[in-house]
Amino acid sequence: MQKFELWYPLKNPLLVTQRFGENLVPLYANMGMKGHNGWDIVGLEGQRCRAAHDGIVTFAGEDGSGGLGIVIRTKEKFWYENQWVYFKTIYWHLKPGSIIVKASQEVKVGDIIAQCDTTGLATASHLHFGLKPLLQGEQEWEWGNLLQTNGYLGAIDPAPFWNYYYAEDAQGRMAIMNKMIEILKKVVLLLTKQLNAKI
Repeated sequence: MQKFELWYPLKNPLLVTQRFGENLVPLYANMGMKGHNGWDIVGLEGQRCRAAHDGIVTFAGEDGSGGLGIVIRTKEKFWYENQWVYFKTIYWHLKPGSIIVKASQEVKVGDIIAQCDTTGLATASHLHFGLKPLLQGEQEWEWGNLLQTNGYLGAIDPAPFWNYYYAEDAQGRMAIMNKMIEILKKVVLLLTKQLNAKI
């Protein structure tokens, strides 16, 4: 069973100013939440933000508070809380004019999607990164948050899903892994031929 995993969307240094569930400001209570519904990762103004997993862009634009953000949904289902779900990741406080993806576009982990900034309800340049499990409705276009009433508007802590690698390095690492798999297959094929020749 494949486990859903996330790559860090920003490169070194990975500094987190506020983690999931922390309640450093009254803003969250005012929004009806128990605490922060994601991770705030320090990102210098203009720092490139990358997709933390493969998926489909379902939103790229502005929210009601002037914040710019992107939402990416997985194409595959993953086992979570005793059922099959999709996941979506949320990237917020992005720089005006920097979003280079659009809704319905497919992305791969490591693809540049935008740059960090302070748009929306932000006091300093950073990336708000969120994660939510999703269920698909009866119709193809119907989606709902699995845990909408959990006190975090359906968000869950991304901490258990990080693989501790940077998305910027993902495609290089995957290319190396694929090459190693090819070599291993050739070795197995060669050994199988030698074994069959001896029989």
